[in-house]
Amino acid sequence: VPHDKAKGIHCWESAAMLGCADSRHFLGIAELEKMNPYRAMRHLLIAAKMGYEESLDAIKDLFSDGLATKAQYAEALKGYQDAVEETKSPEREEAANIGFSSTSNLVY
Repeated sequence: VPHDKAKGIHCWESAAMLGCADSRHFLGIAELEKMNPYRAMRHLLIAAKMGYEESLDAIKDLFSDGLATKAQYAEALKGYQDAVEETKSPEREEAANIGFSSTSNLVY
């Protein structure tokens, strides 16, 4: 089956507008591949602020490569920490203690 990259990007854009952090992250990576670091940073920053750790790591890599500023990395880190803090609850901690994580035990 041939890949339709434009259609894939369109699907990511639709999902990102609905709040999907994965899609935001992948749009950021796609923009990096197209050599658009400004647009990539915008997508990755939004995903990091939604608690998506891979986006935070990508921004950290961009910062270490000189493609992101210290202020951008600090904003991403603060947003990520805030998002993670918002998702903490006693029920989630109890589930984690008995071996459940957010996706590892899902049945498809």
